[in-house]
Amino acid sequence: MSGALSRSSDYEQSAAAFLRRYGHASLVSLGCGFQLNRIDNHLRLMAALNLTFYVGIDQVPDINPASGNIFIDRECMEELLANYCQGEPRGSWAIKVFPNTWVEELGDLHCAVVVCQRVEPDCRWEDIIASMRPKLVLQEDLHGCERQQLRGHGYVRTWIKVRQYGLQPFRPWPIFPGERNLILWRRQDFDDAEIQASRWKVFWRLRERFIG
Repeated sequence: MSGALSRSSDYEQSAAAFLRRYGHASLVSLGCGFQLNRIDNHLRLMAALNLTFYVGIDQVPDINPASGNIFIDRECMEELLANYCQGEPRGSWAIKVFPNTWVEELGDLHCAVVVCQRVEPDCRWEDIIASMRPKLVLQEDLHGCERQQLRGHGYVRTWIKVRQYGLQPFRPWPIFPGERNLILWRRQDFDDAEIQASRWKVFWRLRERFIG
């Protein structure tokens, strides 16, 4: 693993205290589980938005931030990290994990990006996510999991930014050609210059309005 990505388990302060100070520079993975894994798309979003902290929270008693399955494509992610942190001090891009933390504790705490990966059935976090005011919300591994419906909370589904950020399909089912097994939501007031400039602007607006 490249030295560009440092990791730590921060038991001395709460996730809430950390986000009050660094939320603007953080991607927050809600319910990340016992170990971080398959975070490639998450790092692509961090690089695109120039973020510093990857924050994993879960109610479990311990979170392993250094699992062998942390990346799907390790070589690609090592290159991304090296390029992103070139010329920066060692550890400039850090993972922080907060076990024994409930999603409900994060209400009204701003962050730049929220990730929901493999959300258990009946977990409805829409109100909490909306109160955090992230610019983007990524949902991955949708099959058999609870999808967060953010339409009506100031967010629209975006396909343009899936391509713009180079997000890759997350364990897609081969029986559905072209399926990505992910959803990316954009806060309505965040960075829609691509749509404004597109000759297909009306099409994209209709798609955002009625699909999701």
